[in-house]
Amino acid sequence: MIDKFSRKIDYLRVSVTDRCNLRCVYCMPEQGIIHKQPADILSFEQIYKIVKAAAALGVEKVRITGGEPLVRKDLPLLIRKLRTIDGLKEICLTTNGVYLSDYASALKEAGLDRINVSLDSLNPERFREITRGGSLEAALKGIDAALEAGLSALKINAVLLKDFNSDEVIDFAFLTKARPLQVRFIEYMPTGVNHFSYDKSFFSAQTAKAICGGLGELIPLDSCQTGPAEIFKIKGFSGTLGFISPISRPFCGSCNKLRLTSDGRLRNCLHSAKTIDLKKALYGDNPEVILSGLIAQAIELKPKAHNLSQEGPGRGDFSDYASAAEAENFSMCQIGG
Repeated sequence: MIDKFSRKIDYLRVSVTDRCNLRCVYCMPEQGIIHKQPADILSFEQIYKIVKAAAALGVEKVRITGGEPLVRKDLPLLIRKLRTIDGLKEICLTTNGVYLSDYASALKEAGLDRINVSLDSLNPERFREITRGGSLEAALKGIDAALEAGLSALKINAVLLKDFNSDEVIDFAFLTKARPLQVRFIEYMPTGVNHFSYDKSFFSAQTAKAICGGLGELIPLDSCQTGPAEIFKIKGFSGTLGFISPISRPFCGSCNKLRLTSDGRLRNCLHSAKTIDLKKALYGDNPEVILSGLIAQAIELKPKAHNLSQEGPGRGDFSDYASAAEAENFSMCQIGG
């Protein structure tokens, strides 16, 4: 699982649904999207087969995403099934947290290792605005439930938006004072959903880091640098802070991810339109062999860097199993972030 740029690819994000209970303004158009038909969505058994094939090639970490994964019925059953796959060391989940209080215990019992909660404001009115109607109280209740269930390695992901939540950096940082949370500040990226002007709304994660430094000494935790975030601890605080800078400090050189959409398409870069249809391979002869070959092919053709500085998404086909989505159809909720 080493690509042609010497990156070890050992992380697979798996979208289990393109549906969501929220309508976050940078993720989904106000009118919503045209959802896939239920028959088009991968079954738990199909997800298991694909993840098993990926694990046999070297994938060690899987993250369950959506849309909102907790709208998928019986999700703990999938977690329990994935837990049986040899070589899989970590199973994580990203959620908006609204339904988390109902599922936290069941997810922990099924074998989930970690949870990330997307939370872009600690102000109830702003939260309702950016999610188009979401409940901050429900999301915070979900975080509490996850910690109580023993999912203590919990991360909160906050997308930075200038003049919207950039004045809440200190409030987010204070969440780590008494609780073992990791708050991660993530730079806003172009997604094709232009509710916020990208040029006017971009706020650097490095600026957020400087603001947090006003609370006390930022101690770098080099032993925790296993992903795209720079990790720090404020002296005297219980939790940690992460700063993710895909725009101001691109980390494509260390990218270790593949992404599986809910309808079975494999992406080797979040910002590429190129996909490989793995679901199609499940219906052919020797699906295990075909899956392995297609996953290996996606890794071989993984681009050196994202194309955010270029006009439009990447083009071209991988193989007979490949297709290229149109740029205007790009929606973060359909890819799983």
